[in-house]
Amino acid sequence: MANEIELLVSIRRQGDSGVKRRGDVITCRLSGGSWGLQETKVHQIVTWPGNNASQEEIEASRLISLILSRKAEWGEPNPRVDFPFYEVVDEAKEDENGETISEIQRVITNRSILHFDFSALPEPQLNDILNENVVAQTLSADDLEVFIDERGIDKRVPSERGKKEHRDITEDNPVLHQETALRRDQTTNISEYISQTVEPINSWRT
Repeated sequence: MANEIELLVSIRRQGDSGVKRRGDVITCRLSGGSWGLQETKVHQIVTWPGNNASQEEIEASRLISLILSRKAEWGEPNPRVDFPFYEVVDEAKEDENGETISEIQRVITNRSILHFDFSALPEPQLNDILNENVVAQTLSADDLEVFIDERGIDKRVPSERGKKEHRDITEDNPVLHQETALRRDQTTNISEYISQTVEPINSWRT
């Protein structure tokens, strides 16, 4: 089903490179979910997947919809999934000599493998989106250019990368973890998650 999920997409106060990149998906809710006024001024709501969605998008939307629906059944009044398209890698931190200086840790290398390009929109509409004092009209994914990153892209700036050999690579968005990067659906056991019996926490009832 098209446009059944609302994505909160980063559009303002961000650059076009690095882990926090313009066009990245920050969080998501089922269609008709409630958003804060400031959220809708600072970021952009995009309904997804579009009518022309790729198979990868359709499969991802089914998983996310399943989680959001299950959270609603548990009693969460306005369920959401944060960073639904992030990618992580397990790596140790190295010093400038390549010697390990910390235990292996899980770090985000790509905040959102799915991202959107707003640049082809008509100028008046784009100006509304970029104006942080305006709540721009909700867009459909079909209105935008959709990109899905290659597996293992590391969007961290070189100084943020754990391995010295990776910090020595200065090109934007290099593929550094093609065999080891984990995406959200690999770090969450979907079957185990939705089979839980969950009692609504007190804050959900207020």
